[in-house]
Amino acid sequence: MDKKLKIETIAFVLLLLAFPIISVGTTQGSAPVWWAGMVALLLGGVLPIWTRYMDHSADKPRDMGMEFDDRVS
Repeated sequence: MDKKLKIETIAFVLLLLAFPIISVGTTQGSAPVWWAGMVALLLGGVLPIWTRYMDHSADKPRDMGMEFDDRVS
């Protein structure tokens, strides 16, 4: 798995976890838990944008096109 995919997977998991954490922090009145959820939400939103500006020169090119499609039709 390349670096970009790992970072975007982490971002997706952070976004999935952010809303329940924010909800728990709000309903129980716990400010640190609420802030942890907000930080997870912020990081989950910023990480995919950050991956656009990474250096992708070392990435190996992928074959694209119908002749390389391995799906069963």
